[in-house]
Amino acid sequence: MTDSTPPMPRFVLIKALNRALLGRFMLCGVVLVSLLEILALMEKTTPILNRHLGIRGILTFAFLHLPALSIDILPLAFMVGTLFLLTQMTLSSEISALRAAGLSTPSLYRLLLPAVLIVGLCGTCAQYWLVPACENALTTWWNRTDSLAGQDAQPEDDILWFRAGPTLVRIGQIAQGGYFLRDVTIYHRDATGLLTGTEHTNTLTYTQGRWHPDGAQDLSLSEDKSFVNVTRGDSTFIIPATPSTIMTLSQNGAFVTPGQISAILHRGAPASLPRATYRMALFGGMILPLEIAVMLLLTLPVIYIPPRAGLRNPLPVYVLGAGMGFVILQGMISALGNAGTLPAPLAVSVGPLLGALLGLTWVLRMEER
Repeated sequence: MTDSTPPMPRFVLIKALNRALLGRFMLCGVVLVSLLEILALMEKTTPILNRHLGIRGILTFAFLHLPALSIDILPLAFMVGTLFLLTQMTLSSEISALRAAGLSTPSLYRLLLPAVLIVGLCGTCAQYWLVPACENALTTWWNRTDSLAGQDAQPEDDILWFRAGPTLVRIGQIAQGGYFLRDVTIYHRDATGLLTGTEHTNTLTYTQGRWHPDGAQDLSLSEDKSFVNVTRGDSTFIIPATPSTIMTLSQNGAFVTPGQISAILHRGAPASLPRATYRMALFGGMILPLEIAVMLLLTLPVIYIPPRAGLRNPLPVYVLGAGMGFVILQGMISALGNAGTLPAPLAVSVGPLLGALLGLTWVLRMEER
């Protein structure tokens, strides 16, 4: 009998590689998020201090804005972390040793897939449920701490318009975190979209689960649509939104949960953005793990760097440029999806598909050399 050492279990190699990859991803993510956070604070620190919120206000803004920034840089941070890991392993001849042991490039890719799934699924969950909650809390806090909200004339660009089924609502000013509204008008329309009447109130206050108007007026059209009847309104002024919903609608982006998106698209829930934007928000979260998998594929060519070439080889720069190009391309195609020019499923999948084709072509080309 010959004494033979049993081969190392495959899961030990998987654990070691993915632990190293996740560690470098976290490090790169912290650096990139910190840079973006500093840039955001450079813009908001003066207004925060003018509101006398102090250091606590700065920390509150940074903490609530952190999830949205983290999701924005997630694919790029993963790529930079992977680039550091694979470049280090290549230059230290670890990749050569793995190749000598029979590990192919597709096998190496499969070994790193657990990290892709962990980061991708965590990012999807955060984008669907953590980011909307934090962005809503940030918008509410920012509005509530503004002592001038609801007092001065509101710029035309800041007026909130939203729809709920056939009904349109215009809000001139928002204050107290959405609990106090000024210059509110409801436009009632029939099933064909024609205006049937309006309701207007000077102020609207939310207390005890109801909206209470002050200075309400009703405008209704005659049967032949030729005259307008103006009557004094009553206390039954109802807008189809709560203060929390109004603060969500006042945001520039579609920071909403899948349940809210479903209600907007299928049940006529309040919405302030085009329906295409909400579809993009829904499919964008689903495609995030695939984007990270494409980033890993685009990084694989660095394992073909000759160890003796060291950092003089420009391949890492090319890989980083390809990753940046993929991010820019995905952003441009997403803009077309948000505008409704492309269907949302197509808009979110074209970028990863082109990136995957580029990565596969690049790896095959390096294999032939």
